[in-house]
Amino acid sequence: MKIVDLRVVVTPRLAVLTIATDDGVEGHTFVNGPGPEISTALVNTAKPLLLGRDPLDRGAIWHEFARRARMFDPRVQGLVDVALWDIAGKVAGMPIHRLLGSCRTRVPAYASSWVHSDNATYVEEAVAYREQGFVGYKLHPPTQRRAFHDEDTSVTEDIDTCAAVRAEVGDDYRLMLDSAWVYSYREALDVGFAIQDLGYHWYEDPLRADDIQGYVRLKQHLWIPLVATEVTLGGMLALPPWIVAGATDALRGDVVLKGGITGMMKIAALAEAHQLPCEIHDAYNALNNLATAHLVMAVAGCSMYEVLVVHEAGSYDLDHLSYGLAEPIHIDADGHVHAPERPGLGIDLDWDLIRSTQVAELT
Repeated sequence: MKIVDLRVVVTPRLAVLTIATDDGVEGHTFVNGPGPEISTALVNTAKPLLLGRDPLDRGAIWHEFARRARMFDPRVQGLVDVALWDIAGKVAGMPIHRLLGSCRTRVPAYASSWVHSDNATYVEEAVAYREQGFVGYKLHPPTQRRAFHDEDTSVTEDIDTCAAVRAEVGDDYRLMLDSAWVYSYREALDVGFAIQDLGYHWYEDPLRADDIQGYVRLKQHLWIPLVATEVTLGGMLALPPWIVAGATDALRGDVVLKGGITGMMKIAALAEAHQLPCEIHDAYNALNNLATAHLVMAVAGCSMYEVLVVHEAGSYDLDHLSYGLAEPIHIDADGHVHAPERPGLGIDLDWDLIRSTQVAELT
């Protein structure tokens, strides 16, 4: 079996990567957003490296892309890897998690907020997803408006928001805070003291992704678990310094930024070897989140499945989670995502939707 084509169908909302073989088996994944840069890189740079290759040589292909990392956006390696795993599962007649080595068939899910303008919206959203069965809720706090809109927000607002959500959902509901690198050290310390007193489950990315020493200093003063390494560059090879320094209480990553399913399995093994959790991040769109569902079934060190809930306030459905798929990713009334059961990624694409919104096809 050989790879004979790579093409990208572009729509206003996302793009679809397809890797085709001479046996007629195809692997897919979604490219987040309509921007042309990553889609062009897939066709112009990745395609020549793949044509004529056996798609089951995933390891060799992964390492070749790693050696050529300076040639292209790091997302290229991850996207290609997910599509190749889709092919492998279809050829084997098995869901990907079975090929990885399934540890379980369902994993609890938590809702991960967007950035809101007022406390009432966070509170309403947390309650809505708790009522849907989600086991926890993670806040992206108001200070992130600094990054998006250059607003002069105070961490006092973040602390007030965290307290308001805790007061509404009760002491036993699992809450997390993801500050996404916006705090100074002093701000991170102030917020950390506040949320650990509020019983928050973890404190994610309070400082910049390259500030290892800042995280070490935070850990000297806080007992709430710190979760970092989501956007550190370099994949697995960038993470040993965090472990050696004791700068994080878990490793973090996703299939897009950290080298696909193959890359995340390597990171999970690194975490397990050092008795650390490996908390896997939302992967930005439906097919990559489907890949993540397979991954969390095989990574025992991942405690929950993240669902980023980006939509208008007051609309608390999960349509966005499965946009572009022929059927939804299954999350039950108890807030668990279930392992896909069909070969490959396990859910077909909604080609009628994709073709009806297509604006270009890159070949």
